Amino acid sequence: MAENRKAATEIGQRIYTRRKQLGMTQEQLCEMAGTTPQAISNYERGERELKASAVVKIAEALHVSCDWLLTGRGTDGAPAAFAGLSPEKRKIAEDILNLCARLGR
Repeated sequence: MAENRKAATEIGQRIYTRRKQLGMTQEQLCEMAGTTPQAISNYERGERELKASAVVKIAEALHVSCDWLLTGRGTDGAPAAFAGLSPEKRKIAEDILNLCARLGR
């Protein structure tokens, strides 16, 4: 049981961190993932385990792989071209991509 709680907390932290990186609110994420703001809040705090269908929808909304969302391994959604950038330049590049994505909605 403690292992499940730890995993849920780690997954929740990845959801929260990635959502913030994208400049997305819980409300925006819940709309994109087809869930409620309360569910997103519970996931982020590790108080609720994700069903497989929620993992897929949230991963898609956050532009990450399901593997990364569940384990922290794999791709976090950043293009390979970002690999050599400093954290500051990577943030600028991600901000530009996020702006483009928002303009396309």
